[in-house]
Amino acid sequence: MLLTNANIVTLQTDDSFGQIEGGAIALEGEQITWVGAASDVPDVHRNGEVHDLGGRLVTPALIDCHTHVVFGGNRAAEFEQRLNGASYEEIAKAGGGIVATVTATRGASEAALLADALTRVDVMIAEGVALIEVKSGYGLDRETELKMLRVARQIAQVRPIEVRTSFLGAHATPAEYAGRPDAYIDDVCIPTLRAALAEGLVDAVDGFCEALPSTPHKLRGCLMWRWTLACR
Repeated sequence: MLLTNANIVTLQTDDSFGQIEGGAIALEGEQITWVGAASDVPDVHRNGEVHDLGGRLVTPALIDCHTHVVFGGNRAAEFEQRLNGASYEEIAKAGGGIVATVTATRGASEAALLADALTRVDVMIAEGVALIEVKSGYGLDRETELKMLRVARQIAQVRPIEVRTSFLGAHATPAEYAGRPDAYIDDVCIPTLRAALAEGLVDAVDGFCEALPSTPHKLRGCLMWRWTLACR
């Protein structure tokens, strides 16, 4: 198959991002075998089925390096609060934000979490995303954090997309550890990370730190501090 009349962005390092106007793409099965200007199409690719792309923009597949596609419930009402000027910290102090999603996520089955996640992933695939990073962080206990990571791993088994997982147990302090954020890190986050690594569920570690009342003291120190470590 030959795709013609395409504006192709190769993302090379020059100022034009390698854009080829009036380009063509040759396909064999599911593989791209040639890309270039339409005038340079090799003869071997000229005898197949031809599709005119009508000048559409063609780019390499996209990578979304920060997603939370696995979670229960929703916080749609908070969008209105944000639009009316409420800060993230104010919403969190009122019981919203991260902690508001925890109860719904803890109560959801793996099947339910996967079904909800796939509705979001399908939209991303339709928009050209081929690889996503998926964070945990809405369980805040061992069982649910591991459940979220298992669901994230399942996504790549049922959809044509690559998945990398990040353990984000240090996302907020759960209600049962109120006033004891450091104990949460020691009692829950670190043992759960070790369990996730033992199950092969985690590729990286992420920690969230902001001036929120629920943020573990061990992760405070700046307005926003984020660290990611490769798990070996």
